[in-house]
Amino acid sequence: MGKVSVVIPVYNGEKYIEKAIESALKQSIKPLEVIVVDDASEDKTPEIVKNFSGEVVYVRNPENMERAYSRNKGVELSKGEYIFFLDYDDEWRDTYIEESLEELEKGFDIVYSIPRDFINSESALVRVSKKPIPKTIEAIIFNSLIGYPSATSVKKASFLKYRDEYIPREDWEFYIRSYLNGKKIRVLDNRKVMVREHGGRTSKNIRFMLSTLRLFHDYRDKIPKEYLPEFTFHIASICLRFGNLPTGWKLVLRALFKKPTIVLNSRNLINVLKWGIRLDRFAYYMSNH
Repeated sequence: MGKVSVVIPVYNGEKYIEKAIESALKQSIKPLEVIVVDDASEDKTPEIVKNFSGEVVYVRNPENMERAYSRNKGVELSKGEYIFFLDYDDEWRDTYIEESLEELEKGFDIVYSIPRDFINSESALVRVSKKPIPKTIEAIIFNSLIGYPSATSVKKASFLKYRDEYIPREDWEFYIRSYLNGKKIRVLDNRKVMVREHGGRTSKNIRFMLSTLRLFHDYRDKIPKEYLPEFTFHIASICLRFGNLPTGWKLVLRALFKKPTIVLNSRNLINVLKWGIRLDRFAYYMSNH
Protein backbone atom coordinates (compact mmCIF):
# COMPACT_ATOMS: atom_id res chain seq x y z
CA MET A 1 0.00 0.00 0.00
CA GLY A 2 2.77 2.47 0.94
CA LYS A 3 0.41 5.33 1.74
CA VAL A 4 0.41 5.59 5.51
CA SER A 5 2.93 7.13 7.88
CA VAL A 6 2.40 6.56 11.60
CA VAL A 7 3.72 9.31 13.89
CA ILE A 8 4.28 8.51 17.59
CA PRO A 9 5.52 11.33 19.85
CA VAL A 10 6.97 10.11 23.12
CA TYR A 11 8.47 11.46 26.31
CA ASN A 12 9.62 9.07 29.05
CA GLY A 13 7.42 6.34 27.64
CA GLU A 14 9.36 3.23 28.66
CA LYS A 15 6.27 1.62 30.21
CA TYR A 16 4.06 1.69 27.13
CA ILE A 17 5.95 2.62 23.95
CA GLU A 18 6.65 -1.00 22.97
CA LYS A 19 2.95 -1.90 22.91
CA ALA A 20 2.08 1.22 20.95
CA ILE A 21 4.66 0.39 18.28
CA GLU A 22 3.55 -3.23 18.12
CA SER A 23 -0.07 -2.19 17.62
CA ALA A 24 1.01 -0.01 14.67
CA LEU A 25 3.16 -2.72 13.08
CA LYS A 26 0.53 -5.47 13.30
CA GLN A 27 -2.12 -3.57 11.34
CA SER A 28 -4.00 -5.40 8.60
CA ILE A 29 -2.67 -2.73 6.24
CA LYS A 30 1.01 -2.32 7.04
CA PRO A 31 2.14 1.31 7.23
CA LEU A 32 4.87 2.61 4.97
CA GLU A 33 6.73 3.79 8.06
CA VAL A 34 6.41 4.24 11.80
CA ILE A 35 8.13 7.41 12.97
CA VAL A 36 8.88 7.77 16.68
CA VAL A 37 9.76 11.31 17.73
CA ASP A 38 11.45 11.16 21.12
CA ASP A 39 11.09 14.43 23.01
CA ALA A 40 14.40 14.09 24.87
CA SER A 41 13.31 11.20 27.10
CA GLU A 42 15.36 10.56 30.24
CA ASP A 43 14.35 6.91 30.72
CA LYS A 44 14.90 3.76 28.63
CA THR A 45 12.67 4.87 25.76
CA PRO A 46 15.56 5.13 23.24
CA GLU A 47 16.79 1.61 23.95
CA ILE A 48 13.30 0.14 23.64
CA VAL A 49 12.59 1.88 20.34
CA LYS A 50 15.94 0.88 18.91
CA ASN A 51 14.98 -2.76 19.44
CA PHE A 52 12.65 -2.18 16.48
CA SER A 53 15.58 -1.24 14.25
CA GLY A 54 14.64 -1.58 10.60
CA GLU A 55 10.93 -1.32 11.38
CA VAL A 56 10.83 2.11 13.01
CA VAL A 57 12.31 5.49 12.14
CA TYR A 58 13.67 6.97 15.37
CA VAL A 59 14.19 10.72 15.76
CA ARG A 60 15.22 12.49 18.95
CA ASN A 61 14.69 16.15 19.81
CA PRO A 62 17.83 17.79 21.28
CA GLU A 63 15.68 19.12 24.14
CA ASN A 64 12.13 18.78 25.41
CA MET A 65 9.87 20.61 22.92
CA GLU A 66 6.53 19.07 23.94
CA ARG A 67 4.14 16.91 21.99
CA ALA A 68 2.70 19.38 19.47
CA TYR A 69 6.17 20.12 18.13
CA SER A 70 6.97 16.39 18.03
CA ARG A 71 3.85 15.54 16.05
CA ASN A 72 4.52 18.34 13.58
CA LYS A 73 8.11 17.22 13.19
CA GLY A 74 6.99 13.67 12.50
CA VAL A 75 4.68 14.92 9.75
CA GLU A 76 7.48 16.98 8.20
CA LEU A 77 9.71 13.89 8.06
CA SER A 78 7.01 11.56 6.77
CA LYS A 79 6.81 10.10 3.27
CA GLY A 80 3.22 8.87 3.31
CA GLU A 81 0.18 10.44 1.72
CA TYR A 82 -1.79 9.94 4.94
CA ILE A 83 -0.73 10.53 8.54
CA PHE A 84 -1.95 8.46 11.47
CA PHE A 85 -1.10 9.78 14.94
CA LEU A 86 -0.63 7.45 17.89
CA ASP A 87 0.22 8.52 21.44
CA TYR A 88 2.89 6.36 23.04
CA ASP A 89 0.52 5.12 25.78
CA ASP A 90 -2.40 4.13 23.54
CA GLU A 91 -3.02 1.18 21.23
CA TRP A 92 -4.97 0.30 18.07
CA ARG A 93 -6.98 -2.73 17.10
CA ASP A 94 -5.68 -4.53 14.02
CA THR A 95 -8.02 -3.00 11.41
CA TYR A 96 -7.85 0.61 12.59
CA ILE A 97 -5.71 1.85 9.70
CA GLU A 98 -7.68 -0.14 7.15
CA GLU A 99 -11.06 1.29 8.16
CA SER A 100 -9.89 4.89 8.52
CA LEU A 101 -7.89 4.79 5.29
CA GLU A 102 -10.98 3.68 3.40
CA GLU A 103 -12.71 6.92 4.45
CA LEU A 104 -9.69 9.11 3.71
CA GLU A 105 -9.57 7.71 0.19
CA LYS A 106 -13.18 8.77 -0.31
CA GLY A 107 -12.03 12.37 -0.08
CA PHE A 108 -12.20 13.26 3.60
CA ASP A 109 -9.37 15.40 4.99
CA ILE A 110 -9.55 14.02 8.53
CA VAL A 111 -11.02 10.83 9.98
CA TYR A 112 -11.73 10.45 13.69
CA SER A 113 -12.47 7.07 15.25
CA ILE A 114 -14.32 7.60 18.53
CA PRO A 115 -12.42 5.94 21.40
CA ARG A 116 -14.82 3.72 23.29
CA ASP A 117 -12.37 1.31 24.94
CA PHE A 118 -10.21 2.34 27.88
CA ILE A 119 -7.40 0.12 29.11
CA ASN A 120 -5.15 -0.04 32.16
CA SER A 121 -1.38 -0.32 32.48
CA GLU A 122 -1.57 -4.01 31.59
CA SER A 123 -3.65 -3.30 28.44
CA ALA A 124 -6.71 -4.93 30.01
CA LEU A 125 -10.05 -3.40 29.13
CA VAL A 126 -11.41 -1.55 32.17
CA ARG A 127 -14.12 0.66 30.74
CA VAL A 128 -16.27 0.98 27.63
CA SER A 129 -17.74 4.40 26.99
CA LYS A 130 -21.41 4.41 25.98
CA LYS A 131 -21.59 8.17 25.65
CA PRO A 132 -24.13 9.14 22.96
CA ILE A 133 -22.63 10.96 20.01
CA PRO A 134 -24.50 13.78 18.22
CA LYS A 135 -25.37 13.31 14.56
CA THR A 136 -23.70 16.44 13.20
CA ILE A 137 -19.97 17.12 13.03
CA GLU A 138 -20.58 20.62 14.42
CA ALA A 139 -22.24 19.28 17.56
CA ILE A 140 -19.43 16.75 18.03
CA ILE A 141 -16.69 19.36 17.69
CA PHE A 142 -18.19 22.19 19.71
CA ASN A 143 -19.28 19.90 22.54
CA SER A 144 -15.65 18.75 22.76
CA LEU A 145 -16.46 15.14 21.90
CA ILE A 146 -13.49 14.91 19.59
CA GLY A 147 -9.74 15.31 19.86
CA TYR A 148 -7.71 12.23 20.84
CA PRO A 149 -4.68 12.22 18.50
CA SER A 150 -4.55 8.41 18.65
CA ALA A 151 -7.96 8.43 16.97
CA THR A 152 -6.93 10.96 14.33
CA SER A 153 -5.79 10.32 10.78
CA VAL A 154 -5.33 13.05 8.22
CA LYS A 155 -4.46 13.62 4.59
CA LYS A 156 -0.96 15.09 4.73
CA ALA A 157 -1.79 17.76 2.16
CA SER A 158 -4.66 18.94 4.40
CA PHE A 159 -2.80 18.89 7.71
CA LEU A 160 -2.87 22.04 9.81
CA LYS A 161 -0.11 21.94 12.40
CA TYR A 162 -0.79 21.36 16.08
CA ARG A 163 -0.20 24.57 18.03
CA ASP A 164 2.00 24.60 21.12
CA GLU A 165 0.19 27.47 22.80
CA TYR A 166 -2.92 25.34 23.36
CA ILE A 167 -1.26 22.35 25.03
CA PRO A 168 -2.86 20.26 26.51
CA ARG A 169 -6.01 21.22 24.55
CA GLU A 170 -4.11 21.36 21.26
CA ASP A 171 -5.94 18.26 20.09
CA TRP A 172 -9.39 19.89 20.40
CA GLU A 173 -8.11 23.19 18.98
CA PHE A 174 -6.81 21.29 15.95
CA TYR A 175 -10.33 20.10 15.14
CA ILE A 176 -11.95 23.48 15.74
CA ARG A 177 -9.44 25.21 13.47
CA SER A 178 -9.63 22.48 10.83
CA TYR A 179 -13.43 22.77 10.73
CA LEU A 180 -13.34 26.57 10.51
CA ASN A 181 -10.86 26.22 7.63
CA GLY A 182 -13.27 24.06 5.67
CA LYS A 183 -11.66 20.65 6.15
CA LYS A 184 -13.92 17.66 5.53
CA ILE A 185 -14.10 15.60 8.73
CA ARG A 186 -15.50 12.06 9.02
CA VAL A 187 -16.34 10.47 12.37
CA LEU A 188 -16.40 6.68 12.81
CA ASP A 189 -17.87 4.86 15.80
CA ASN A 190 -16.06 1.54 15.38
CA ARG A 191 -14.15 0.81 18.62
CA LYS A 192 -10.73 0.58 17.00
CA VAL A 193 -8.79 2.83 19.40
CA MET A 194 -7.83 1.91 22.96
CA VAL A 195 -6.95 4.78 25.29
CA ARG A 196 -4.84 4.02 28.33
CA GLU A 197 -5.99 5.50 31.62
CA HIS A 198 -3.23 6.39 34.09
CA GLY A 199 -2.29 9.13 36.51
CA GLY A 200 -0.05 10.94 34.07
CA ARG A 201 -2.76 12.05 31.65
CA THR A 202 -2.82 15.83 31.29
CA SER A 203 -6.60 16.17 31.65
CA LYS A 204 -5.97 16.05 35.42
CA ASN A 205 -3.61 19.03 35.34
CA ILE A 206 -4.77 22.61 36.02
CA ARG A 207 -2.97 23.59 32.82
CA PHE A 208 -5.86 21.80 31.12
CA MET A 209 -8.28 24.44 32.44
CA LEU A 210 -6.02 27.37 31.58
CA SER A 211 -5.56 26.25 27.98
CA THR A 212 -9.31 25.61 27.72
CA LEU A 213 -9.97 29.21 28.77
CA ARG A 214 -7.43 30.47 26.25
CA LEU A 215 -9.16 28.50 23.54
CA PHE A 216 -12.50 30.02 24.59
CA HIS A 217 -11.20 33.57 24.42
CA ASP A 218 -9.55 32.99 21.04
CA TYR A 219 -12.48 31.23 19.35
CA ARG A 220 -15.74 32.38 20.94
CA ASP A 221 -16.30 34.99 18.20
CA LYS A 222 -15.63 32.45 15.44
CA ILE A 223 -17.93 29.63 16.56
CA PRO A 224 -21.25 29.31 14.66
CA LYS A 225 -23.85 31.06 16.82
CA GLU A 226 -26.12 28.04 17.07
CA TYR A 227 -23.31 26.03 18.73
CA LEU A 228 -21.92 28.79 20.96
CA PRO A 229 -24.03 27.76 24.01
CA GLU A 230 -22.68 24.17 23.89
CA PHE A 231 -19.14 25.47 23.41
CA THR A 232 -19.56 27.89 26.34
CA PHE A 233 -21.12 25.25 28.59
CA HIS A 234 -18.21 22.89 28.03
CA ILE A 235 -15.74 25.63 28.99
CA ALA A 236 -17.86 26.30 32.09
CA SER A 237 -17.83 22.65 33.15
CA ILE A 238 -14.02 22.54 32.92
CA CYS A 239 -13.76 25.65 35.10
CA LEU A 240 -16.11 24.12 37.68
CA ARG A 241 -14.19 20.85 37.61
CA PHE A 242 -10.97 22.63 38.56
CA GLY A 243 -12.59 24.78 41.25
CA ASN A 244 -12.78 28.04 39.31
CA LEU A 245 -16.39 28.56 40.44
CA PRO A 246 -16.73 32.29 39.64
CA THR A 247 -15.79 31.86 35.99
CA GLY A 248 -17.56 28.53 35.71
CA TRP A 249 -20.91 29.76 36.99
CA LYS A 250 -20.69 32.97 34.94
CA LEU A 251 -20.27 30.89 31.78
CA VAL A 252 -23.03 28.47 32.82
CA LEU A 253 -25.44 31.40 33.12
CA ARG A 254 -24.28 32.83 29.81
CA ALA A 255 -24.92 29.52 28.06
CA LEU A 256 -28.33 29.14 29.72
CA PHE A 257 -29.34 32.65 28.69
CA LYS A 258 -28.63 31.78 25.07
CA LYS A 259 -30.12 28.27 25.22
CA PRO A 260 -32.08 27.34 28.39
CA THR A 261 -32.67 23.77 27.17
CA ILE A 262 -28.95 23.02 27.30
CA VAL A 263 -29.28 21.93 30.93
CA LEU A 264 -31.73 19.21 29.88
CA ASN A 265 -28.76 17.32 28.45
CA SER A 266 -28.03 14.78 31.19
CA ARG A 267 -24.28 15.07 30.73
CA ASN A 268 -24.41 18.84 31.18
CA LEU A 269 -26.66 18.60 34.23
CA ILE A 270 -24.46 15.97 35.89
CA ASN A 271 -21.32 18.05 35.33
CA VAL A 272 -22.89 21.13 36.93
CA LEU A 273 -24.22 19.21 39.91
CA LYS A 274 -20.98 17.27 40.33
CA TRP A 275 -18.56 20.18 40.23
CA GLY A 276 -20.58 23.37 40.72
CA ILE A 277 -20.94 23.13 44.49
CA ARG A 278 -17.53 21.69 45.35
CA LEU A 279 -16.29 24.34 47.77
CA ASP A 280 -13.25 22.19 48.57
CA ARG A 281 -12.17 22.45 44.91
CA PHE A 282 -12.78 26.21 45.03
CA ALA A 283 -10.57 26.53 48.12
CA TYR A 284 -7.85 24.52 46.37
CA TYR A 285 -8.13 26.70 43.27
CA MET A 286 -7.89 29.92 45.30
CA SER A 287 -4.89 28.66 47.26
CA ASN A 288 -3.00 28.11 44.02
CA HIS A 289 -3.76 31.48 42.46
